Amino acid sequence: MVVDVPIDHAIPPQRDCARYKMHKYWAGKPWYVVSEYIRHFTKEGEIVLDPFCGGGVVGCEALINHRKAVLNDLNPMAVFITKNTCLSPVDLDLFLMEFEKIRVHIKNEIMDMYRLREKCPLCGGSLYAKHVVRGPALNGKWVVEARCLKEHGRSGRIRRLLTPEEKADIEKIEAREIPFWYPNDDLPDGREIMRLKNAGITRVHQLFTRRNLMALSIIFHEIQKIVDVAIKDLMLLAFSNTILHVSKLKSEDLRPMSANSYYCMGDWIEENVWERFENRIKWRWGVYEGKRETNRLIGNYFNLAQDFSELSRDGTFMLSNRPVQDLSDIPESSIDYCFTDPPYGGSIQYSELTLLWRSWLGMEGDFIKDEIIVNDFQKKGEQDFEEMLAQAFGEIHRVLKPGRWLSVTFNNRDQKVWAALLNACKKAGFEKVNIVPQKPLGNSFVQSWTGYSLKRDLILNFKKQPKNYAVKSTNLIKGAGAMKITGITKETPTLQGHTIYMKDIILDAALEYLSKNKKASLPELFEATIIKWIDATYDRGNGYASNDNADPCGCKHIASPDDSTFDMGYLEQCLAENPAFHRVKENKNIFYLLTNEE
Repeated sequence: MVVDVPIDHAIPPQRDCARYKMHKYWAGKPWYVVSEYIRHFTKEGEIVLDPFCGGGVVGCEALINHRKAVLNDLNPMAVFITKNTCLSPVDLDLFLMEFEKIRVHIKNEIMDMYRLREKCPLCGGSLYAKHVVRGPALNGKWVVEARCLKEHGRSGRIRRLLTPEEKADIEKIEAREIPFWYPNDDLPDGREIMRLKNAGITRVHQLFTRRNLMALSIIFHEIQKIVDVAIKDLMLLAFSNTILHVSKLKSEDLRPMSANSYYCMGDWIEENVWERFENRIKWRWGVYEGKRETNRLIGNYFNLAQDFSELSRDGTFMLSNRPVQDLSDIPESSIDYCFTDPPYGGSIQYSELTLLWRSWLGMEGDFIKDEIIVNDFQKKGEQDFEEMLAQAFGEIHRVLKPGRWLSVTFNNRDQKVWAALLNACKKAGFEKVNIVPQKPLGNSFVQSWTGYSLKRDLILNFKKQPKNYAVKSTNLIKGAGAMKITGITKETPTLQGHTIYMKDIILDAALEYLSKNKKASLPELFEATIIKWIDATYDRGNGYASNDNADPCGCKHIASPDDSTFDMGYLEQCLAENPAFHRVKENKNIFYLLTNEE
């Protein structure tokens, strides 16, 4: 299917769904965006690639739309989540039957570990701890949120201090031997893991209370008895998505790893392991509902292929666990479309943050050396990141058919990380066609708490052109480069033969955006600047080389006192220094306006 024009507008939001809530993974893209892009760029039966597949959204939406999916990820946890997300159909009766066996066998044993001495003041029934706030900040005054099974109290919950007798009961439980296997691996050194080591946590099992470790070991042991491999893996998916919530990484006010980091708070809570596990099975976003969706939407279209030759015949789904820098299992010029979300520099440390899951699931293997990341502990800096990313996009370019499209979704406030991505795409030979700002599926914790985070992703659409095709410069925003204010801009940044000044790009972008939108936040203006900066530089010579180099057409590269880099701080400085822009505060939020628009 030949497509001449890419999508040029944001996709309107639709309702969330259970299939992508079955397990946490980072940077998942809205399913309705992925689905719309797949339908636009391909027809039924064509092959869609995502080499950084993460939680499997691209693969699942490809199958739902009757396209074949080729997925890959270096991280074995991502491969595990993706396989279980896309698998269809699943025998849900067997799944519930196996869960019922587990429930009958061990639920009472585990729930008794969380039973409180005091009875419900309304009905005299047993109270069970939903969770206990028992971090060091409590100084031994532990707070329990208890639940009456008959739902007395506010939503069936009662909150009070734990009694001395109940604390003594916990101590007795934690003095027992843990009955079955649990991971006690040493934590390796790492950027995020050092947060744990600085808090005195050096081994995996120390992230759990002994009571919760005991309960987890019992559940894990029961899951291992399941004979059907597909059902066992889905049960392990629910178990794995329980682990973070019952660890010391969770407080009443903060979900675990919501800031993409290991942060062990002083007021951490101990959750009831059985209730959380059952929730991961039967919750409206749990495994049962997620697989009910994929059974309905994918049905029998899923057909696992062991290699590309099987995919070319009757297969519809191929999944690999290898470096993106080596996609040698995919033939040259065989892919019809690629939608992917590559790593964001050092923003998300995937190998470190998946360690707990991988330790419990017994995922071995040293894949760190091939991880595309910025990480001092791996001795990988920005240059290493760019070189590895360039190798990856070189492989994507190799396997993509000529004339076909690559859509890259990206979000980062570090211009150097953006430069690495753009250099990688340019070195691979991709023609940039347009950029579409797209609101993500809800704001992450980081996007919500800081005013210096981008609120939207940018989807960059590239095209693989035939050999000997001369790449031409393109505008990314309609009317880009036309508007100027005397005294604040130099020549239009895209004109040939002129030096491009970073300050000019910033001020032109801010002027154009505010002329259309009246007011803007700093992240909105940074987004506009990123787009204009890409427009001004991507197709010029060798990209982002030093200021001393000029490209063959006589266009100089970015030249500015700040050595051609910028961030939100420099953007803020440029706006503050120019009288054409005015800064105002509204309800604790900072906005910028054109001075003559006040």
